[in-house]
Amino acid sequence: AYCIFEHIYFARPDSVVFGQPVAEVRERLGMALAKRHPVDADMVISVPDSGNFAALGFSKASGIPFGIGFTRNHYIGRTFINPVQDRRSFKVKIKLNPIQTLVKGKRLVVVDDSIVRGNTSRSRVQVLRQAGAKEIHLRISCPPHKNPCFYGIDFPSKEELLANKQSFSEIEKYIGVESLGYLTTEDLMIAVRAEGNPCFCMACFSGEYPVKAEDGLNKFSMGDSDVMA
Repeated sequence: AYCIFEHIYFARPDSVVFGQPVAEVRERLGMALAKRHPVDADMVISVPDSGNFAALGFSKASGIPFGIGFTRNHYIGRTFINPVQDRRSFKVKIKLNPIQTLVKGKRLVVVDDSIVRGNTSRSRVQVLRQAGAKEIHLRISCPPHKNPCFYGIDFPSKEELLANKQSFSEIEKYIGVESLGYLTTEDLMIAVRAEGNPCFCMACFSGEYPVKAEDGLNKFSMGDSDVMA
C-alpha cells in the first residue's frame, strides 16, 4: 500500500511520488484547507519545511499574504521521530525561531503538516505568543492522527496520539490557539488525485490497516491487477 504520509510530510517537495509531484500535492492540500477552514487574518506562515507549500496554497486560495515567520536551524533533524521526549523537546526549542519583527501584532494563520503528540505544536505556538503574535489560527494539512503506525513511522501507540485521547476543543485549548482546522480524508484523497484508489494506506487516520493482524495479508485492487500490500 502507498503511504499517504509521504505526500504530507516525508517526501522531498522536488519528488514525484506515486505519480504525483509532491510540491503540487502539498499546495493543493493548503488550498483545500483554506476552503475548508477560512479565517480572517493578516499573514499566512508555514512551519518549515514540510508546511511550506501547503502554506503557499492556503495563501493563494484565501488571498491572505504569505510571509516567512520562522527561521529554521537546518542542522536539526526531524523532531517527532526521536524516541525520547526530552530530546524531542530540546530539538523543538532550537529548531525554529520566530522572526519577531514580522509576526508581532499580527493575526497569523500557521500551516503545519500534522499534529502527532501535540507537544511540538504547543511549543511553537508559545514562542509565537512570546514574539508578540496577536492571534494564532493553526491549520493542519492532514486529518487527525488517531491510530498508531506499524509500518515504520513513529506513531507507536494510541496513548501518545493527542487526537485519540482529546476532543477537538480540548486539542485547541491544549495547543493554545484561537482556532484549529484539519483536512478531511476526502480532501486529502482529492489533493493526491487518488479518489477511489484503495491502494493508499491511511490507517493512522482511519484505523483501517492494509495488513490484517489475523492473517498477515490483505489484497487491494489496483486497476486491472491485484497488488499485495
